[in-house]
Amino acid sequence: PHFLFNTLNSISSLVRFDPDQARDLIVKLSKILRRLLGKHDEFVQLREEIEFVDAYLDIEVVRFGRDKLRVYKHLDPETLDVVVPAMLLQPLVENSIKHGLSPKIDGGSITLRSHMQEGKLVVQVEDDGVGMSAPPAVAASTMSSGAGIGMANVAERIQVLYGDEGKMTVRSRDNQGTLVVLAIVM
Repeated sequence: PHFLFNTLNSISSLVRFDPDQARDLIVKLSKILRRLLGKHDEFVQLREEIEFVDAYLDIEVVRFGRDKLRVYKHLDPETLDVVVPAMLLQPLVENSIKHGLSPKIDGGSITLRSHMQEGKLVVQVEDDGVGMSAPPAVAASTMSSGAGIGMANVAERIQVLYGDEGKMTVRSRDNQGTLVVLAIVM
């Protein structure tokens, strides 16, 4: 709900001074809502998952400003047709923005990477935000504000869907950012 309300407020502000960008955000928001409210495919191609994250990030870049939120992608083309669980990356990206970059006065960047390694799809979501002082599992279970719930849900889905053939690791250091690595056997 917060994302929706914040996005609608941003669109409302843009209507006055940049109607073209307001229309663009409405289209992106409608794509996001269509996917969330429409049929629930359990698996999608990584390409489709990245397109969904792109729409989400485009809206967040407008909300935060291009100078406060920078997005970089290094995606191996051979990974884009690999089938992954739907809504796998967006919670991780949202977590990076909400808990890693928002607290920083000067903002920061998110980098998405994908490659194949020894028969596994490896996807990384990295930010240069404030990092986490507690280990991610501890942070996920102790923070009442909802921090870490998205990460915990993704980790649980990977475990349920792939067992020992899937893994999520998190490396984080105070004031240096967080790196989440997903590895899934294909």
